[in-house]
Amino acid sequence: MCDIYMKERSVRLQHNFQERAMQKRLGEILVDNGLTTQDKVDEGLRVQVGGNRRLGYILLKMGVISGDQLLDVLSQQMAVPIITIENEFSKDVAAVLPRYLCRKYTVLPVSKGSNNILNIAMMDPSDNVAISDIENYTGMVVKPMLARENDISAAIASLIPFSANDIFNPQVYGRAAKIATSVAIVLLLVVGWASYQYIDKELHGTVKEINGTTAYSNHDLILGVEGKDKISLLGHGAYTKGFYSVNFTSVEALKTFIEQKRKNFSDKQADWLYWVIKNRLTGGSGKT
Repeated sequence: MCDIYMKERSVRLQHNFQERAMQKRLGEILVDNGLTTQDKVDEGLRVQVGGNRRLGYILLKMGVISGDQLLDVLSQQMAVPIITIENEFSKDVAAVLPRYLCRKYTVLPVSKGSNNILNIAMMDPSDNVAISDIENYTGMVVKPMLARENDISAAIASLIPFSANDIFNPQVYGRAAKIATSVAIVLLLVVGWASYQYIDKELHGTVKEINGTTAYSNHDLILGVEGKDKISLLGHGAYTKGFYSVNFTSVEALKTFIEQKRKNFSDKQADWLYWVIKNRLTGGSGKT
C-alpha cells in the first residue's frame, strides 16, 4: 500500500509540474484579463520575496483582486473546477482532518475517490505545502478542488467536528494556551466536586459521632441514634412553633411519629427523615 501511495503521489506531482510549466503565470493571466496592472503584480511579487505566501493570496489581501476573481483565474490556470461544497461534501470524510489543519490551510475534505484519493476543497490548489502536510497526515493522495474561502471557512465550522487534537495541537495552541486549558479543566473538576458536595449535603445532611451517639442533622433537625433501641429527634419543624425533643425505642415508633406529625414538617424535612430511616436505620426497608 505504501509503495502504491508513493508511486501515485510521484506521478501526480510530476504531472502537475509539467502541466504548470505549460501554463501562463498567475500574474500574466490577471493582467491579460484586465483584472490588474503589471505594476500591481510587480508590487505583489516584491512583497512575496523572502516569504512562502503565494502571489494570489498577497494580491487578494492587498485588495487588488477579489476572492471570486482569484478563484476564476486559478481555475483557468490549473484546469481545476470550482465546486459548491454542499453539493459535493460526504459525511464519511468529516473526521479525516482535524479542524486545526483545515483552518491552517483553509481546506476542507470533501469526499473519497477510488485508489486512495481524497478530494479536498482548497482556496489555492497550487499550495504544495498544504497538500504535502495533508497527505502525510492522512496517508492518502490529495486531489485539489477549488472553492470560495468564505464557503470553506463556514463549512469547517459547521461540518468538521472539534476534537482533542484541536485543543493540544502545538501549531495552534501555545504553551500559555495549554496551561490555561489545563487550569480550566482543573477548575471545572473542582467546581463539579464542590457542587456535588453541596447537593449531597443538601439532600443527606451531615453525620457526627458524639460520645457513642451517631447524630444525623439536616434542615434544622437532628436524629440521634445510640445502639438499637435509643433514638431521639431534636429540632424545629418547619410548620410548628415549638422545638422537638422526643425519644423513641424503635424505628417503627419514629416512623409512626413522623406520619402523625407530617404536616409540621416541610417536604425537605420529611424526605430527609425517611431517607435516614431507610438508608441508615433500617438498611433499605423504610419509606422513600
